Amino acid sequence: MKKSVFAILLATLFVVTPAMVAAASQEEVKTEPSKEIVLNKFKDNWMISLEGGADFSLGLYDSHADFGKRIAPVFGLNVEKWFSPVIGLRLGVDYYGIKGAALWGNGLSGEMLDDTYYKQSYSMVLPALDVMGDLASLFCGYRERVYSPILYVGLGIPVAVSGDGTIADHINMGMRGGLLNRFRLSDAWAINLDVRFDVLESTVSNEGNHGKALSALVGVTYKFKDRGWKAPEIPVVEPVVGKYSDAEGDALVAQLREANRKIADLEQQLAELRNRPAEKVVEEPAPVVTVYYNINSSELQGKDRVVLKAVAKAIKANKDKKYVITGYADSETGTASFNAKLRKARAERVYDALVSYGVSPDQLEQKTSDAKLDRFGSYILDRAATISPAE
Repeated sequence: MKKSVFAILLATLFVVTPAMVAAASQEEVKTEPSKEIVLNKFKDNWMISLEGGADFSLGLYDSHADFGKRIAPVFGLNVEKWFSPVIGLRLGVDYYGIKGAALWGNGLSGEMLDDTYYKQSYSMVLPALDVMGDLASLFCGYRERVYSPILYVGLGIPVAVSGDGTIADHINMGMRGGLLNRFRLSDAWAINLDVRFDVLESTVSNEGNHGKALSALVGVTYKFKDRGWKAPEIPVVEPVVGKYSDAEGDALVAQLREANRKIADLEQQLAELRNRPAEKVVEEPAPVVTVYYNINSSELQGKDRVVLKAVAKAIKANKDKKYVITGYADSETGTASFNAKLRKARAERVYDALVSYGVSPDQLEQKTSDAKLDRFGSYILDRAATISPAE
């Protein structure tokens, strides 16, 4: 059961955490690195550490040995992967020297500490996997700090490798926890003070009780590129300032009402056509729709787009019919070449608008005409584009 738990924990090292960073936009943005926990790609924020120090044995009988005779060296080599500024994993291997006192078990020498207890000394190698949490980033938000307190817990497989007497030759389990105090030297380098407490299975020391050790290690860490974090980007929205005066607003409202009236008329015509009995329908060309432009302009106005949305709805309802968009220009102003371009542009604007509203391009045809539309004797009415059923 213990082996299965360790295998599952080890497998989590290879889980890829996708980047969840806000996409840059055309808006002005600012960063708020302390407000969110950010994630980077799996290849980012890897580091390697080398450390060394001493451990102090706290086994059942170790108190019968002098204080100095319970201190032994410990070394470690670790690889870390941080998935966010808060959460990371550490996989490594440590060497422990264990010194203390025992009645029986591994690493016993012939030297007796008193009438009952023997001096105990052996070495072990401990592969281990730790789950790490940066307390500063968790509670205060992410930023580059000189000091980061990192709490960790983990599992290991201690294997005794040398010592006096009989050495265990089977797999053991161990648990540990500690506080890694990390001090930043530069973007790439940091130094560590690692304070750790290990609990080992009884089969390691073979004393019939769990072995325990308190360790303190000093080390150095190198951070591979990319080693930073992308903070969330929050758009800066400028306050909305009114663009139109009251009079201009009233005029726009009036235009909108007129456009709505036209839409209502078109919808009523469409409803009447749909409700007319099929045997009484007489195929006749639909009325011509005309869009008027300002002088020397091919830009559609807002009211015209409202009308064209209604026209697009009517055209889409008659998918078997085709329509001709014809561009005009008045002959009283502008040169012949300029007016030819203007006629084409006016027809294209209507065509593009209808297509953007869902009309199939197969139902539309574009052309220009130098004829006059001014049935009332006013040449300004020639500044237009018409939509007519194809013959």
